Amino acid sequence: MPYNLGWTKLLVKLSCVILIACSLLYWTRYHILLYEGRNNKQLTDISVKSTLRQLYKERVQNNIPLDFTFIDNSWKLSKLCKPYKMFLNKSDFPLIKYTSNAGSVKIFTHSLDDGISSIINRTGAFEGKTINRILYELKLDPHLNLIDIGTNIGQHSIAAALIGRDSIAIDAAKSNIEHLCASAHYLNIGSRITLIHNILSDTHGKREFRYSANDNDFGSIHVNSDGIWDKMKKQYNGYFSNNTVKENSVTLDDILYLPQIHKFKKVFVKLDVEGHEHRVLLGGKEFFKRLDVHGIIMEWAWHVKRQSAEIIKSFMTEWKFKPFKMFETKERDLSAIHSDQWPQDVLWLPLKHLKY
Repeated sequence: MPYNLGWTKLLVKLSCVILIACSLLYWTRYHILLYEGRNNKQLTDISVKSTLRQLYKERVQNNIPLDFTFIDNSWKLSKLCKPYKMFLNKSDFPLIKYTSNAGSVKIFTHSLDDGISSIINRTGAFEGKTINRILYELKLDPHLNLIDIGTNIGQHSIAAALIGRDSIAIDAAKSNIEHLCASAHYLNIGSRITLIHNILSDTHGKREFRYSANDNDFGSIHVNSDGIWDKMKKQYNGYFSNNTVKENSVTLDDILYLPQIHKFKKVFVKLDVEGHEHRVLLGGKEFFKRLDVHGIIMEWAWHVKRQSAEIIKSFMTEWKFKPFKMFETKERDLSAIHSDQWPQDVLWLPLKHLKY
């Protein structure tokens, strides 16, 4: 009996030793794997950051515009911008002569099925009066730069760059960003243009964006909100797709946190977003507080007989701006005229800069 009891105690001790050893081995292996996992994640993060730094460096060295997008409450470097040579000889990237008071150059337009591009091809520019008025305003102050909201293929930003000014060009359509990027690189003015691919609005998140029915015409593409779809449908029945795509939205106030914003203490704004202008303004209270806004050229036609007209007038009055009909170097006061009778585009000038 004692003999058997001794063997039993020995077996129990051995089992305990083996169990402890296995536990130690498991604990050691777990922490080795955990350490390796952390290191691998760190290496992955470093690799991503390194790739973005390299992309940033290559863009700057090659005079290719930096393009950003606002996602998850932060600005991120996008990859829409590519060297212009990738688009040479493509049917939807024709090089067309473009003329303004900044000179004549060639830019990449959309195919000539696009309304705006076909007008540039025929006449040298689309909305030439607006472009030349912006150039006039910029030349009044050597420190004034441009914020181009609804840039399309970038006529206004390109003209500003040609006279040595910087611009932030914003558009919700990827193809517009690609075209402006290619033109800026081709003309060697990429360092003067910062691109943003987002919808500009008064909130963050996803908003619906509507293209033309054939996806080849980039005129009047718009954010689908506040009844503008119904107004456009009456005027352009069949022109737009019945489907929408969702794009990330950003506010004017978010622009204050772009790396390049230090160049934009004094700004002139071109605002053309097809009836969504009021939402853009509502997202810019800090923008108007912190920056010296010397004027805004705003498309007005889509706000006639809409509640958005009252929102815009109230906002601009609050920030002490006055509406004018614009000419190339002169303007006429519209404040006494009912807004339903205002022209296609309205020039808003701040009272503090007006000379009476």
